[in-house]
Amino acid sequence: MKALHRWLAAAAVLLVVLVPATAVAATKTYRFSISGTEVSATSTTGRFVGAASGSALGTWYAEVIHDPLSGPANTQVSIRSGGSFGMALHQAAPAYVVSGQFSGGTITVINAGDHCTNQVYAVDGDLKNVSVTGTGHFVATLTHHRRSALGRCWLYAATVGGTVTLA
Repeated sequence: MKALHRWLAAAAVLLVVLVPATAVAATKTYRFSISGTEVSATSTTGRFVGAASGSALGTWYAEVIHDPLSGPANTQVSIRSGGSFGMALHQAAPAYVVSGQFSGGTITVINAGDHCTNQVYAVDGDLKNVSVTGTGHFVATLTHHRRSALGRCWLYAATVGGTVTLA
């Protein structure tokens, strides 16, 4: 009976040691290329939709809440916690529906758009509470396409492209 107890104790110790290593080894990273458009914006919130490809095909959306955005090139503002991110995938890996929230990051002015040129921003956001992996990272370039007409500068489109990594 003592031999059985020792064997069970040894097996339990072995399981405690091996299970965390197996769980770490099972962690998978999913990477997606994203492209899309900004569908609405205020001085502190941008909402985006588009297509995703990579680990799976699908669509994505993001609501990025940030400090007011203005200033010359290299100006940086903070992404606030609370914006949302989601994907609807056409394949089962990693899941059909992915959701999460922004937990911080920065938006950097690349081109402020002097003389009615395109405004370009680098978006670098951290994701939390990601349904399939726990965390993630959102990196994209946002371009506000502008033209001068009738004596005014007009924004006629806003496109975004980059990558999302879920890990």
